[in-house]
Amino acid sequence: FKLMEKSQQKRNKVAEIIQAARVQKGWTQEELADKVGFARNTIARIENGRFSPNADQLYIILEVLGLDLKIGKEDI
Repeated sequence: FKLMEKSQQKRNKVAEIIQAARVQKGWTQEELADKVGFARNTIARIENGRFSPNADQLYIILEVLGLDLKIGKEDI
């Protein structure tokens, strides 16, 4: 149970970061969805913390938003 709770917290943090970056660029969810090739509903679910993008989806979103991903000391 604790691991699931921690997983949800991390999903929510990713959601906050993605949403904040999108808003900072002045893009709607629809505009981000068009840029990454996903449905707007998918972006909404990610930003609401109801859906975790898989690694490939996350890499695309981060690239389009100009965000970096770091694991340990490695930039991905």
